[in-house]
Amino acid sequence: MIELVKVKDRDEGNLRAHDFLKEVVDDQTLLALSGGTSPDYRKMIATTQVTEMKAEDTEQKAEGTSGGQGILPGAICVVDERYGKPYHQNSNELLLKNAGIIDYCDLKNIEFHKILEGRGIEQTAEDYDQLMSELFVKYPKKIGVMGIGANLHTAGLFPKGESVKSAKLVTFETVEDQFPQRISLTLKAFGEFGNFIIFAFGEEKKEALRKMLDEKENDMQKYPAIFFRKAFAKSWLVTDIVF
Repeated sequence: MIELVKVKDRDEGNLRAHDFLKEVVDDQTLLALSGGTSPDYRKMIATTQVTEMKAEDTEQKAEGTSGGQGILPGAICVVDERYGKPYHQNSNELLLKNAGIIDYCDLKNIEFHKILEGRGIEQTAEDYDQLMSELFVKYPKKIGVMGIGANLHTAGLFPKGESVKSAKLVTFETVEDQFPQRISLTLKAFGEFGNFIIFAFGEEKKEALRKMLDEKENDMQKYPAIFFRKAFAKSWLVTDIVF
């Protein structure tokens, strides 16, 4: 089930995402974060920037305050990764580190789980699959922050890819992309989630959104992001696109 959330731009979209996360996240939550250019995790999850932006918008900034409580899940994990050495320059874990998420987790005593460990791609995927099996039992609530591509891939789920059809929670594969070697949570894993926040910004995503929301399009092997429309999970589709 998808609720369409119209915003004026990426900044407003990340503020709305913060509000949705405040509604549903607690210490029994595993919060799964993807990469990409749409999420601004410093504003969405960490404390001060969100509060200050809202205060400026409402002209009600309180004197002497430095921010609210932020988002406080039990654990944060990486949804998918471009395989390579730990914290390589194109990795999602480096993106999260640069956004302050790892420091925020340390400060708030939130577990943080990343994928890359300096081992082979198959072993790395197996290790993360085992970890996810444990975390899925430990945390009854699973919530994901996702983006979608122009080809309707989402996170590491590419059209007709291994991650779409695998019976595991995590798998690895080589895809047709600028960064071909991938490790990702699978479609099966996403079936365990209760909520998703989905970002789609820019006119180049307009046709992808049309297909995702079209009730006549039902081939998740071809268009993995259709999953969000068909899933039982409650999803918020945050976009600046006007139809």
